[in-house]
Amino acid sequence: MTVEQRSTDLMDLTPFIDGVENAVLAELREHDPLHWNDESDGPGFWSVTRYADVMRVVTDPVTFVNGEGTQILSRKVEGGTSTVHNTDPPRHGKLRRLAAPHLRAVRIKEWQEVIDRSVTAVLDDIEVRGEVEFVHSASALLPIQALGQVLGVPLEDCGLLLDWTNRVVSDDPEYMRGPDEKERARTEMFGYFRELSEQRRREPRNDIVSKLVHAELDGEPLPWDDLAAYYFVLVGAGNETTRNLLTGTVLAFDEFPDQWDKLAEDRTLLKPAIEEMLRYITPIRAMRRTATADVDMHGRTIRAGDKVVCWFQAANRDPAVFAEPDAVRIDREDNEHLGFGWGIHACMGSHLARAEANAFLTQVLDRGLRIRPLGEPDRLHTNQFHAFKRLHVRVEKEAGR
Repeated sequence: MTVEQRSTDLMDLTPFIDGVENAVLAELREHDPLHWNDESDGPGFWSVTRYADVMRVVTDPVTFVNGEGTQILSRKVEGGTSTVHNTDPPRHGKLRRLAAPHLRAVRIKEWQEVIDRSVTAVLDDIEVRGEVEFVHSASALLPIQALGQVLGVPLEDCGLLLDWTNRVVSDDPEYMRGPDEKERARTEMFGYFRELSEQRRREPRNDIVSKLVHAELDGEPLPWDDLAAYYFVLVGAGNETTRNLLTGTVLAFDEFPDQWDKLAEDRTLLKPAIEEMLRYITPIRAMRRTATADVDMHGRTIRAGDKVVCWFQAANRDPAVFAEPDAVRIDREDNEHLGFGWGIHACMGSHLARAEANAFLTQVLDRGLRIRPLGEPDRLHTNQFHAFKRLHVRVEKEAGR
């Protein structure tokens, strides 16, 4: 069966900035599930928006590869290097195995005290202040502090990680101080981590940088380009996912306040609540693959060399898979969401992000707090991340809790 080709331009950031992109993606998912999108300065790309189609692409790393880049635009955000995310088997597996064991759930427990301490400091501050800008006071601060210490970055330098990420991952005019801003941010980041790497070579500690600088690939120490790319993806993904998950969670519980009440009454729902937020928010909206062979789908042909964008956000709202997909249901069962991607390229930092969200929500509930938005968020100008720049909130003490 053929479907109608829509003229929707997913490179138009307006719906994403205005927070109405789910309606646009739903229209494509229903009427144009394999959507061709022209680019003004690129070759164009296909978009897949149905859950089954996204799964077909991300579980076939031979036909749909990462090595040509995972950004929608024909570029690699890390520059001339290639992160573990932008490599394919067998090299991908070898690179991933260097850090993945240190980010598994059982190893994250070693960092739980660091995470809890960061959450306590954040909540102590915003509870006293009452009305705050949530992103810079909480949701961005927490993951950067925790991730920085996991990486081995001193607490006083953690703000640099956030600044570099903001400047590199989007084209938001607020952070673009000039045409070469991304390259300047990369140069600053790589310069910092090169110096930190040399320190850890001389004096290793229990952190990820120490693990990587003493790791070997095919019997040889990792060259600087591989180290730099690894640092880049760990900083970017570790910051973006939790920052946007926590901010989106505040917005979602305000939109569905009965679900917060349900969670406050039944703490056993905390883990499924976090999974539901990952589905509903989808911090990483989309990732790109490149076809290596012709593929027929929905009456059209994806040609070898074509870019194929997997819209995880659309897949996570697919009514063929999720009942009431546009509602938050913290007791949702069989929630096989794509909030962290899927397959061999699934997010390595997923356990860290879950641990941070768990610690934050646990302490908010323990303190009997409710965090209420005071207006609409200011969203980052990007279609790839479900990202927030600012959200003003009131932190309230709930009576009887």
